[in-house]
Amino acid sequence: MISAKFCEEINPKITQEFVNYIDKMAENGSYRVSVIIGDKNIPIDVYSTVFPPKSNYSISSKNVFKALNKLDDLEVADIGCGSGIETIVALMAGAKHVDAGDINPQAVDCSKHNVKINGMETKVDVFLSDLFLNFPKKKYDLIIANLPIVNYDAGNSLVNQALYDGGFKIHKRLFEEVKEFLTENGIITFSHANLQSGKTENPDYDFQILEKLIDEYGYAIVERVETEELGYKWINYKIKLKK
Repeated sequence: MISAKFCEEINPKITQEFVNYIDKMAENGSYRVSVIIGDKNIPIDVYSTVFPPKSNYSISSKNVFKALNKLDDLEVADIGCGSGIETIVALMAGAKHVDAGDINPQAVDCSKHNVKINGMETKVDVFLSDLFLNFPKKKYDLIIANLPIVNYDAGNSLVNQALYDGGFKIHKRLFEEVKEFLTENGIITFSHANLQSGKTENPDYDFQILEKLIDEYGYAIVERVETEELGYKWINYKIKLKK
C-alpha cells in the first residue's frame, strides 16, 4: 500500500506541464477556443489566469460537462466556474437558472463575458466567491464542483488555486458547506484523476483517499464514470447525501 505522505509529496509532471501551457497560451492575453457539444459550437474566450476548457490537459472540465444531461427546470450552482463552460452547458441542457462563483476575479469576468456572448446572461448570476461564501441561501438540485484535483501545496497563485488542493482542504470544506445548499435529492458532480498514484504500485490510491472522504462526510456515490486519458484514469463522480 502506497502511503498518503508519498502521494502528498508528488507534484505530477503533467500538472506542471499544464501550468506551463496556461502561461504560454496567455502570453498575448485572452484567446478564443471553440467547444463542440453535440451539434453546438460554443465560443469561449479564455482569460490569462483561467483554466482553458479545451486543451490536451482539460480532461476534468470535459468529463464534468459530459455528465450534464437533461436538466429541465433545475436550479444549478457552478462552483469554480472558470471560463463559464459548465454554466453554459447546464443552460443548454435545460437548467432553469445557474448561480456561478469563482475565487479568481479574472474567472468571474471571464464567465460573465462568455455567458453574454452566448446570449445566456438573463439566466445566470456570476459573482466572486470562495466556495459558497457569497452564494444566495437557497437549495440547488445540481451542484457542479470544479475542484482542484492534485493533493499538493504548490502556492497560491491564481492558476495554482485551480489545480492544487493540498490535504484535500478544499474538498473537505465543500463536502461540509454544501449540505445546506442541496435539495433533498440534490446531486454534486465533479471529476478526479490518479495523477499522483497512477504510475505507482497502487494506481487507485488517489481515488481511495477521495472516496473515503466522500463516505466520511456522509455522501453516497450514485454514479462513477471512468475514462482513460493521457495515460491516467479519470473518474467523474455524482454523489448525494446519504438518507
